[in-house]
Amino acid sequence: MTPTRSRLLRAAATLVAAASLLASAPPALAATETPVSASAVGAAQLVLVESVHASGKVLQIGAGDAQVSSAPGSTTPAVASISSMAQADPQTLSAQALRLYPVVGSARTFLIADQKDRVLTRSRNDQDALRYLQTADVADSATDPYAQWELRDAGNGAVNLVNVQRDREGRESALDLYNWKTADGSEVQTYTLNASAAVQQWRVHALTPTVTSPSLVTTPGVLPTLPSSLSGRYGWGRTVTLSPITWALPAATTWLTPGMVSVTGTAKGFFGEDVALTASVAVGALSDAADSALTTYAGATVAEVAMRAPATVQRRIGDTGQTLTAPVRWDFTGVTDAAFSTPGTVKVPAVSGLGFSATLVVTVSAAQQVNVLRQSGVHPDWSFKDSTTFALTDGNRTATGFADWRSGGSANRVNPNRVTFYLDQPRQISSVNVYDIGGKQNIGSVTVQYRTTRGGWANLPSAIAWPAANTSADLRLEVTASRPVLATGLRVLVKNKTSSTWMTLSEIEAFGPQLTPAS
Repeated sequence: MTPTRSRLLRAAATLVAAASLLASAPPALAATETPVSASAVGAAQLVLVESVHASGKVLQIGAGDAQVSSAPGSTTPAVASISSMAQADPQTLSAQALRLYPVVGSARTFLIADQKDRVLTRSRNDQDALRYLQTADVADSATDPYAQWELRDAGNGAVNLVNVQRDREGRESALDLYNWKTADGSEVQTYTLNASAAVQQWRVHALTPTVTSPSLVTTPGVLPTLPSSLSGRYGWGRTVTLSPITWALPAATTWLTPGMVSVTGTAKGFFGEDVALTASVAVGALSDAADSALTTYAGATVAEVAMRAPATVQRRIGDTGQTLTAPVRWDFTGVTDAAFSTPGTVKVPAVSGLGFSATLVVTVSAAQQVNVLRQSGVHPDWSFKDSTTFALTDGNRTATGFADWRSGGSANRVNPNRVTFYLDQPRQISSVNVYDIGGKQNIGSVTVQYRTTRGGWANLPSAIAWPAANTSADLRLEVTASRPVLATGLRVLVKNKTSSTWMTLSEIEAFGPQLTPAS
């Protein structure tokens, strides 16, 4: 598996875990939770709520290391704060988990409580410090909109935790890491909802791992050899070996009939929780794999095609009409970049030693240039952005689509600033344009970098010396790469001309061939 595909699978697993939070069963660890008598909420699930802005740090209620609250006149610690995850110690890490009580009849809406059932509530609209947080009992909060939080999708596996009760101006508010601080004990309060702000984005991790179900083969009448261990991955990145595994084998007669058999099992996870497992077993003789297809563009490299090649193939199970998904690796050793330089068809065999043969049929079409940043699978990020709507890829080069105003004047300017685009899969980039037309006219220099397939950042190769100085009022940087680069991301670093005002951008463009050319 390539590093890029591995990262994509992990990102997809995080997104699925967050989306299925309501449907997933509480882990065994939650069995000791205090029963809740309020019928307005369901059974709680233990989760870790990780900050996107302060990665590796989790939301806490009433933490001992909480800093003094910034609420006017306060001399007491903040009700909510962040703390570093105790990743190495399962007992300490599980103690950092919060309880999410689903609100009955309200989709993706929860009470957020610690394990003492202190529920996080926003201060009332008639209070001066309405954006700050308090705690209440579960029973008193079950029907209180100030204590209810909607887990709203923020993209890329993250959520905003939006308070159900609007403020007195009718605006929505969300949990916010106050003033962009990241130190342990930094305060969490609410602020007017800005869904794209990293300080308002959180990742919710269940205390159970994601496990890839193994696929096995056996001949009729022969019991399969099931794995004694499997790898499980938790949402915050920890991988553990699940062993031993107890498999619940079906009756011996099950293995007499060709077809697919699903076998369930259990193992203990990192926290001692029960992890449910399944294995798919194909009973019967398997055929060679059907041909796999991939379309690319003229000028693609072997490395790029190999990264996009399918990792599995389908094999038929005897005459049952059923198929088994089998892992595959392709043999590109006899293929050069020249094979993909012109339109046509290239056939790539599977490596030897798999126990079956397979062929990847690559169709090469004429290259069509597109703005990569306006395609699917692009995820923007930044060092700092104000409340201006992000619109750097809307095709308008003369309207502000990014601004970084921040209170505090020149002493609090963000310089340098950074805008980043992460790509779901590697893309070839041949030219980049950066514009600030009709904005604050305060871009002093620009550096364009691309993210390599290994995850590091490098300057875009060109005749321009980076950083590129901007001596004009508006910014019109249009640069052609001296050679196309294979990128898993693109970022633009900007420095200001003066700290007397903030910076804006109107559009960023990155051109390269369309992955799957139109017919």
